[in-house]
Amino acid sequence: MPESDVTIAKERQALMKLMDEEPFGISKRKVDENILIATWNIRHFSNKKSQRAIQYIADICERFDIIALQEVKTDLRGLTRLQKLLPGNYKILVSDPTGNYERFAFIYDKRTVISTGLVCEIGFNVPAESHQGYQLHRMPYCASFRAGRFDFVIANAHIFCGSSAKEKLQREEEIKMLVEFIDKRARTARTKVFDRDFFVVGDFNIEEAEDKFFEALVSKGFQMPPTMNSLKTNFGRDGTFDKIAWVNRRSFSFSGNVNVVPFGEVLFQDCTIKGGEKQISDHLPLWAEFEINKLTQELDQIINRP
Repeated sequence: MPESDVTIAKERQALMKLMDEEPFGISKRKVDENILIATWNIRHFSNKKSQRAIQYIADICERFDIIALQEVKTDLRGLTRLQKLLPGNYKILVSDPTGNYERFAFIYDKRTVISTGLVCEIGFNVPAESHQGYQLHRMPYCASFRAGRFDFVIANAHIFCGSSAKEKLQREEEIKMLVEFIDKRARTARTKVFDRDFFVVGDFNIEEAEDKFFEALVSKGFQMPPTMNSLKTNFGRDGTFDKIAWVNRRSFSFSGNVNVVPFGEVLFQDCTIKGGEKQISDHLPLWAEFEINKLTQELDQIINRP
């Protein structure tokens, strides 16, 4: 059935309703009071995505302050097309290609979030003599931001998958190495690091609640929403692959609001295989809301500091 402007407009309207109303309503953004962080593995995101699919992706991304994307392919024309459909206040940071020719990206609304200077890939030191050592298959992408009075760093990750016993060991090792690296940075003296408030988000390929991969992620005390270990984040709603975790500090707090955007319920309903898994992604956007400290809270912390 041919696409029409009316069909797309009706589906966009249905998507707006899905994101506005319970049970999947997205929290409203409040400048300098909260921040909505999302993560989304958009499968094979390249210039091959249709204009219709990219319009729907833009409609979803526009609901958040910052979105961490995985599986952006080497060809950046699709990402460029996405930015053109977003309001002019949205900026993009994108990494070099890493494992499997994939890039990471951050899309952020400069009205509520600004980049503060740190942009890097997470790589581990290797001996100069051998030039060999452990690295993650897809080197995670880091960037620092400020929302109101709150400075923070986000690590954007896509952990190796694989199904064999050896590949599963590699997946667990990648999560452990990443968590240990961030934990060390978060414990470093404040004057020696860019910032100690860390979020780690992305596709961790965690298969089920509290499996060994999940345990590796929380091994250093990272916080996650209570429902995160069972929240289904893939299109088929039977996997818990994607996560949002953070180093717990008093400068911000989790609001209690977290969910996915099950776009398959309303998009591409005119297609033989409905929903958009093929056209958009086999993962759903995952988001969480955080409350950020006001000046009065900062002053209270200084006065009441032990």
